Amino acid sequence: MDKETLLKIKISEAATGRYLSNPRFTIQSLAESLDMSAKDIFDLFPNRRSILDYYYESRIILYKESVKNLKDYSEFTLSERLNHLFLTLLDSFEEHREFILNSYKEKVVWDKRRNEFRKMFKQELKQIFSGDPQITRSSYIIQTELLWKSILLQFHGLISFWANDSSRMRENSMALADKWSSLIEEIFYTRIIDKGFDLGKFLWMNSSLNKCISDDEFRFPSLCGSDQKKEDKNHE
Repeated sequence: MDKETLLKIKISEAATGRYLSNPRFTIQSLAESLDMSAKDIFDLFPNRRSILDYYYESRIILYKESVKNLKDYSEFTLSERLNHLFLTLLDSFEEHREFILNSYKEKVVWDKRRNEFRKMFKQELKQIFSGDPQITRSSYIIQTELLWKSILLQFHGLISFWANDSSRMRENSMALADKWSSLIEEIFYTRIIDKGFDLGKFLWMNSSLNKCISDDEFRFPSLCGSDQKKEDKNHE
């Protein structure tokens, strides 16, 4: 990670504390708390809002760094990869829990702008799914924007659960993330749909069914057989 990114993360994390003290904190007060000049901060961020937005973006950046440090990540299953994404974000949020509780809905869930956290989260999902060779062929038809939005909404639900989780070290939240990841894996690893397609293709190619369908009508195989017998009799 380059020095500028590290500095931006440091500034954004410090800003979460200033926000809790005063949501309308000034850049000058933030600079003083970091022993920096306000100009140095303005060189990196245009305003206070962009700094707080970057805090959420930086959580994805830190997650991506964690993936780079996992030597066996390429061997992870879909469940393990998703779980790593969810739990890494939860761990990172835990460090600034009060800020998350006070700002997540406003800055992530309800934000009407082109929210970078949401965008980056969905990009990571796409990469996780596209890089998994064990996902069934048929499941690719449902890997659309609707799927990414659905998982994002479920992540919002996970954050809501985490916000009210009083278990030791948020163990219940971690268990929920694990069960959720396992369920998604079961759905996308199951071969039932693939086998159904293969069976249908076989039956279609190796039976009289395909002979009973024309461009303008559909006749049941049994009826086709009956019709064929009638035609044969007429010829006689």
